[in-house]
Amino acid sequence: MKRVGYMIWFVQYKQMGADHLVRVGTPEQAIETACRLLDDGCDVYGIGTGPLTDSIGKEQIARIYDMWVRAAE
Repeated sequence: MKRVGYMIWFVQYKQMGADHLVRVGTPEQAIETACRLLDDGCDVYGIGTGPLTDSIGKEQIARIYDMWVRAAE
């Protein structure tokens, strides 16, 4: 059975000079993945569902990450 309304989320990041793309099933997984990658020292530069050029920008990702870090304390 096909899931109706299912969207694939992506997280774009750079690690050791190479660009990477991770696909996940929910926005929560995308944020969690991005925050963990940032903790690992990666440069996360995109989160979204559509074209790779249409994503949450680095500034918004940094604000989300700051909230995530504070919540984990």
